Amino acid sequence: MRVSGLFAGGITWSDIVANIIGTLGSTIFAVSAAAFLIGSLMYISGFISEENKNKGKNLMIGALFGMGIVLSAKAIFNTAYFFVYGN
Repeated sequence: MRVSGLFAGGITWSDIVANIIGTLGSTIFAVSAAAFLIGSLMYISGFISEENKNKGKNLMIGALFGMGIVLSAKAIFNTAYFFVYGN
């Protein structure tokens, strides 16, 4: 079924869902990468205070978990998408 409208000529609902999931995944991955960089800077500046070192380490671990969750969610979505739509 094709979506009709002002700027939606020839796009299907499956394309719309795939675009939304892809955009959200890329955005969350970029935010996680930025959080990892901030955490690494906090960890490096840990010689100033031990609290910054611990916060940086926790932020880097959380960012890695976030990246892992996004990548696994994209893999699950792509697998389900393949079985439903076949392409």
